[in-house]
Amino acid sequence: MSALKPGADGYFHPADEAEVVLLIAQARASKKLLRVRGAAHSVPQAIFAPGFEGQGPPPAGDLEVMLDRMRSVHIHRDPAKPGRAIVEVEAGCNLGKDPYDPTHTSTWANSLNAQLQRAGFALADLGGITHQTVGGFLATGSSGGSRQYSIHDDLLKIRFVDGTGTVHEVSRDDADPKKKDLFEAVAVSLGLLGVVTRVWFEVGPTYNLFGTQVTKATRDVGIDFFGDAPASQGFAEFLAAAPYSRLMWWPQHDFDRMVVWQAARQDPFPGFVHQPYLELGRAAKVASLAGSLFYALIGNLADLSALPAKLGPWFAHLDAVLEGEGDPNECVTPKSLGWDKKVSVDEVLTFLQRRVARGLKKSPSVTAGGPLASSLFQPLIDAAESAARSVGGGFLPDKIADAITLLLRILLDGALTSPIAQLLADLLAREMPYLIDEILDPFVETGEQTFWDSWMCALPMDNQMDDQLWPTEFTELWIPIEKAQEAMAAMRDHYRGAGDAKSAYAATGPYSCEVYAAKASRAWLSPSYGVDVLRIDVFWFGLNAGDPRAFYEPFWKLLEPFAFRPHWGKMLPGPGPSWRKAWRDRLPRLDDFLALRGQLDPDGVFLTPYWRENLVDP
Repeated sequence: MSALKPGADGYFHPADEAEVVLLIAQARASKKLLRVRGAAHSVPQAIFAPGFEGQGPPPAGDLEVMLDRMRSVHIHRDPAKPGRAIVEVEAGCNLGKDPYDPTHTSTWANSLNAQLQRAGFALADLGGITHQTVGGFLATGSSGGSRQYSIHDDLLKIRFVDGTGTVHEVSRDDADPKKKDLFEAVAVSLGLLGVVTRVWFEVGPTYNLFGTQVTKATRDVGIDFFGDAPASQGFAEFLAAAPYSRLMWWPQHDFDRMVVWQAARQDPFPGFVHQPYLELGRAAKVASLAGSLFYALIGNLADLSALPAKLGPWFAHLDAVLEGEGDPNECVTPKSLGWDKKVSVDEVLTFLQRRVARGLKKSPSVTAGGPLASSLFQPLIDAAESAARSVGGGFLPDKIADAITLLLRILLDGALTSPIAQLLADLLAREMPYLIDEILDPFVETGEQTFWDSWMCALPMDNQMDDQLWPTEFTELWIPIEKAQEAMAAMRDHYRGAGDAKSAYAATGPYSCEVYAAKASRAWLSPSYGVDVLRIDVFWFGLNAGDPRAFYEPFWKLLEPFAFRPHWGKMLPGPGPSWRKAWRDRLPRLDDFLALRGQLDPDGVFLTPYWRENLVDP
């Protein structure tokens, strides 16, 4: 067979396993690396060969592969097990629809979840989004938020091609201990043992979820997060009792709110009417555009000139009208959330101005004569003093909100040379530690939401957060569940800074922290290998100026005593010998994995410098 050629996009697109074998032979013969791209939700270094960040066509040389032509799904019912089935799925199939699939071939209809739902079956758990390919989701040990359920419990068998071109098919029930070990090694393999081509899951009957989301001050949630509220439910006990849960912690000074999402299974019944979870409310498009723009602004206040180049996707979403197939999954439709409409800049800025002003009016410090009246907003305040008195003292919050909105309008009009632009940015940067609590208030409102929906729509609660409007960097640290309260207390103390608003803001930033649990796994490289875990997921808005590693460093140091294991697809500490030793100490089968990797890929077809530096001693 002649050598395969890359497509016009620079990627190789094998049609079947035989072509995967051929590509590996090509890489081996030419001493090139071969890496597989799924939905690209990991950091680029974890996915691609060096010198490529995943944008545009890959450079000539190493082989970058997509499995978009390998999406088949076959559901095999077992008459002896009513309500259960074996689903055989190729690794390039997406769990749900990937809205930014570069091949434009991912649809709801050809997704694994939709096909399972139509056949009356379901996976035990899903992550917060379902854009990923099956192979990609498994590769890094990704997980949903549950101590009771795990997609790894459904995983029955894996077929893959190693670095010599040999095809392996291994199962969790293999009588041969070596084959069973190989299954548990390849179940989370970072693409280092070979190319996974096909996976089998044993699935159960479909189910619905009934759930609530409660947003309150952290102290009022009724969960003992930090070990100092013994009358409340223990944190580990809450995570064990809730079939599915996710917490979003907003730890800012004098704000400190916790968003508690939890849900339980419910058997389907005739006439079931979906009431979907709404992460951004019913005006989701306007809210998402406004929030994205606000975070882009406050992340670039030191140099506004860098921001316009980052707003291309924002303008595209402003004008976009979604078209194409309907949603066969009965999930939240684009129309119901306003995604099918064009939105004007004025609508977005008006929405933002009203929200910010509403929050500021709740603060006694943001009133005429309050502490902020002597701040760097003084030029604006002086100009408006008489008007403020004439409208009864409510003018100053509006004026600050107006100043923020004015800065955004200057930015969007491209008038960054205006002298007022950087002046306003400097004013806002100076006062943000003192304003952030009030600004966040109307965006993270206290209250309760109830929802009920199918498993495939309710479990991925973050599918409504657009990846381009809310690009987010992560470092995700998995900590043994028995240390959950200690770790949360350490996080709380860090977020407090020196006790004042300015130092607290330096520790928290303006964004949230996500907290999940995950069930113990048998996979050797799973961060939950052998133990239930608490997952602390520290966020960094992706359009911010600066390096997120500088923000993450204190968290890596803070949580190091808790022997955390990392989510391999997110930002890792290190590399370096101390971190490589830490991973060996914390993952007892890592040395076995690396020895196996050497046997299955003796020429290093899959071993990039990134993974060599993070896992393999030189």
